[in-house]
Amino acid sequence: MKQTYLILLLFACVFFLFATSCSESKIAYNTNGKLTFSTDTLSFDTVFTTIGSTTGSFMVYNHNSQPITIQSIILTNGSTSGFHINVDGTNPTNNEVQNVEIRAHDSIYVFVAVTVNPLLQNNPVLIEDSILFQTNSSRQAVKLQAYGQNVTIFRSKTIHNDTTLTNTRPYLIYNYLALDSAKTLTLQPGTKLYFHQNSSLMLRGNLIAEGGQSTNQQIIMRGDRLDWLFPDVPYNYLSGQWGGIQFLGSQSSYSLNHVVITSGKTAIDIPNGTTLHQPTVSIANSRIQNFDSCGITAVNANLNMYNTEISNCKSYCLFFLGGNYLLTHNTIANYYNDVYTGKQRDGTSSVMLMNKQPLTSQSTIFPLVFTANNCVIAGSLSNELSLADTVQTNAFQFHFDHCYLKSPSINSTNMTNIIWGKPQDDLFVSTTMDKSYYNFQPDSLSVLRGKANPNISHTSPYQYDMNGINRFWNNLPDIGAYEWIPKNGIPNP
Repeated sequence: MKQTYLILLLFACVFFLFATSCSESKIAYNTNGKLTFSTDTLSFDTVFTTIGSTTGSFMVYNHNSQPITIQSIILTNGSTSGFHINVDGTNPTNNEVQNVEIRAHDSIYVFVAVTVNPLLQNNPVLIEDSILFQTNSSRQAVKLQAYGQNVTIFRSKTIHNDTTLTNTRPYLIYNYLALDSAKTLTLQPGTKLYFHQNSSLMLRGNLIAEGGQSTNQQIIMRGDRLDWLFPDVPYNYLSGQWGGIQFLGSQSSYSLNHVVITSGKTAIDIPNGTTLHQPTVSIANSRIQNFDSCGITAVNANLNMYNTEISNCKSYCLFFLGGNYLLTHNTIANYYNDVYTGKQRDGTSSVMLMNKQPLTSQSTIFPLVFTANNCVIAGSLSNELSLADTVQTNAFQFHFDHCYLKSPSINSTNMTNIIWGKPQDDLFVSTTMDKSYYNFQPDSLSVLRGKANPNISHTSPYQYDMNGINRFWNNLPDIGAYEWIPKNGIPNP
């Protein structure tokens, strides 16, 4: 009797489990509960043809109290649009997955990548598709968008003749793009150079990079990651994505105007090791920003720089060993703090001037002549200016006039009309409003306002700031590369 009772009890348990399992499956399959998504549109920034994008993703949620079985997840255009999906680890070759279950109050990931076939035109073209989710009678979709762009690729290329790179399509550089000595590389306004990881531009010859005032006429040099690290953080905010630019010709000339260089290791390196010759460098109306080593390093160069911003470098913004330097209306601002990769400043000043390499056996003296007018040197350290006259001779000449210097005051006749910076000083929009880590225009209450030497600001080519604003629109010019602009714009005269 006892044995018969146990058999009946076991049969009842098995029947209950089977019935429950069938019931749950039936509920899951026949549920009318809808899915929800972390986004209704997954967008990719410009994708270079044949290269492929990084992977984007979104989440699919089941907020219902019962599991849901998605009968099918299908990329609407199959493989013709260039998109490819991966559903929670399943990587279908035909971009279709069936019978995907999401437990109650759970979720899954959908990953998307895109590769664009070569286009018949050079301008960016919008490419669209959608992912269709079929759950019984419910049909839901997430849109996909990407811009495809034709690109010219250089891999370990050396240019042996005078060459002009046009703005017709971007250039993508792997390893390096090099220029032979005595040759000239010309970049048209609007030219864009994208550099893959660790790639560089190495120039033994001459460079003419003459951009324009408007955004689409600026010459751009940056890393090739065009996607976003987070929804509000472009990947371009990360430093160290590519190597940088080297000016290697000791008798060459390099001219940059309206050029934007961002997010590499060292923006411009001028490693001239001879005292016999000096490369001639002109940098105007340009922005060098966000580097995980230095902005400009130069040994015995002849550099004229104006209306230019050098900002946010892990080490020096400017490192000058010997040479002749004239800086006018520049903004040197170093508040580097790459929170996304955990990098912080290495403790060196923003600007280092010296006439002999320290801590080496090299005895070569590089005489230095340095002049700065109407310039800002600011940053997060208490001392952003280092002067190292190693040999204590007239081989070290400097003069700062009408400048803002974040430094302990220096008692010298070579310092005239200086504003010695204090930690509490309001200077820029970025530091006073804490909204834009990269905005170094003067704030309305900035101590930089109206403090520049007007005689210099009246002199060509300094009458207009980096944005093309007349420096005398408000009667007195501001120190630095930018004029203050009220929120409602400059009033009509």
